[in-house]
Amino acid sequence: MLAIYRRHRAGCPQKCDRISKRCRCALWLKGTLFGKAYQKAAKTRNWEAAERALRELESGGKTFKTAITVKQAIDLFLADLEAQNRAGDTIRKYRLLFKRLIALGEHKPITDFTFEVLVKFRSSWEGSAATKNKALDRLKAFFRFCHDAGYITVNPTKAIKPATVREPMVKPFSDTELSLILSRPQTRQIRCFVRILYHSALRISDACMLKPSDFDGNQIRRVNQKNQEQVCIPIPPDLKQELDLLPLRGGYYFLQGQSEKHYTQTDAWRTILNGIYKHDIPGFRAHRFRHTAAVTWLSNGFTMEEVAALLGNSVRVVEKHYASFCLSRQAVVEGKMAAMWKPKLKIAK
Repeated sequence: MLAIYRRHRAGCPQKCDRISKRCRCALWLKGTLFGKAYQKAAKTRNWEAAERALRELESGGKTFKTAITVKQAIDLFLADLEAQNRAGDTIRKYRLLFKRLIALGEHKPITDFTFEVLVKFRSSWEGSAATKNKALDRLKAFFRFCHDAGYITVNPTKAIKPATVREPMVKPFSDTELSLILSRPQTRQIRCFVRILYHSALRISDACMLKPSDFDGNQIRRVNQKNQEQVCIPIPPDLKQELDLLPLRGGYYFLQGQSEKHYTQTDAWRTILNGIYKHDIPGFRAHRFRHTAAVTWLSNGFTMEEVAALLGNSVRVVEKHYASFCLSRQAVVEGKMAAMWKPKLKIAK
């Protein structure tokens, strides 16, 4: 792999910066080319021209004048995703990323999207570190596709590192918070929706799209939207009876408006619940119902395997996020620690 650097003149004010683009000193190429050491002048003082020379060398002399554009590469990548029968929501998230990428230059050749360009592109993203890392994963998948297809000779995203994510501790609702939530008078639809979240531990994106065909008696049988895992979750019979009294809209229990897109419904229900509970419970998030249900099940003697099956997650995920909140497990640990602390040897005072 080759790199570009400047050989500065003695009096150049940028002489401490070997990759400066603010001077006109000579550009050189250095590194490894086809397994052999390489160091030669780029025969240009223009950085973009040097990059083109570098790409031509690494391609074995192939010209990039007719390189595929980023828009063409994106269209081919999306067509490949659809041929793989990837989930619609996955493709939607790629389209959101590509909308921002195309804004850098729809008709630019894909070879113009260098490491430096993409690092700056990533730095413009907003959101949490975890959200940015998901977007980076998609960007890397796209450029890996372009590299494998031969549109680029070097994957410019390979050296871009993900951000460090400091995961907040998962917190279920306290008894006081849960009592406030469940006792607050609401419409039948909102009351049923909140109880579904609490008793089933479904993600809000799954709960908002429930319909009668998802039920077998009082058991919810459906495939999770996020990980495509099938779950079977019993709910209280009285909740199912109240659910059956709701008028259906478009065949769904909880549809808001006319859109049947799950992300539209998810946003609508988050807005509704935040408007009701966020003032009294500042840390309110609908996803905390899932945490609360998981901890409640563990505290009532459910095994890790049983809780994992109900959540549609792995046992490892359950252990990581919920085991520390299970009071019965904590009591066993505390008992073992107390026994360990009992002095077995006489300690001098």
